[in-house]
Amino acid sequence: MILIDFDSELPIYEQLKRQIIISIAKKEIKPGQRLPSVRQLAEEIGINLHTVSKAYNELKADGYLNIDRR
Repeated sequence: MILIDFDSELPIYEQLKRQIIISIAKKEIKPGQRLPSVRQLAEEIGINLHTVSKAYNELKADGYLNIDRR
């Protein structure tokens, strides 16, 4: 479950990134498991889809995610 602190000084995309990394480390997200689409996660959390996209792209660049745009 992703929890965003809208009052935090930490940017929302960074909060999202950190929570996904923690979920991977705790094996709550398994290798090969599909994450929600950018649009779906943005709607669930109540944030802009560009914010989710930025977090996903940075996680990909850091080697945490593989993105398949099918």
